[in-house]
Amino acid sequence: MSDFETIARPYAKAIFELASEEGSLHAWLDRLTIAATISDDSGMQTMLDMPSVLPSEHVELFLSVYAGINDAEKASTDFKNFIGLLAENGRLSALSAIATGYEILKQEADGQVEVQVTSAQALTQQQKDEIAKSLEKKLGKEVSITSEVDERLIAGAIIRAGDLVIDGSVLARLGKLSTALNK
Repeated sequence: MSDFETIARPYAKAIFELASEEGSLHAWLDRLTIAATISDDSGMQTMLDMPSVLPSEHVELFLSVYAGINDAEKASTDFKNFIGLLAENGRLSALSAIATGYEILKQEADGQVEVQVTSAQALTQQQKDEIAKSLEKKLGKEVSITSEVDERLIAGAIIRAGDLVIDGSVLARLGKLSTALNK
């Protein structure tokens, strides 16, 4: 996620609970995605970092930019209140992490999980399919895999699915061996 993961988690969970009660999980995902894009803009970041700008001015600016986006639905009262709460607490910069946390919660509710596989060599489609099948059995959810290569791992892979991390890399094993030998 980012440096804001710890800060973002309770906000994402609260919005997810609200959206679940309203039956508007997808609408909130859209709102948060757009809001994250706005907060990540370098010009907006400059404004958010200015101590002379009041939180109410941050909210006004943020919502006016949001309203100017063609695909954005009209900001609901709950969304405006949420942006106001973030501004008051100096958390508008955490919107990307909040959106990511919310998306993970939504995927879990939909019975899906996004899995990141980092391997020493590029994975074949067959390897990705085998990993997905194995994780679907273990997690009981539909698995979507994204992969990346990190040659520093020497061999093996690191699999991340939410809070679950499986480190089967040679680098990790060498690290454990080194620790054991140094005791």
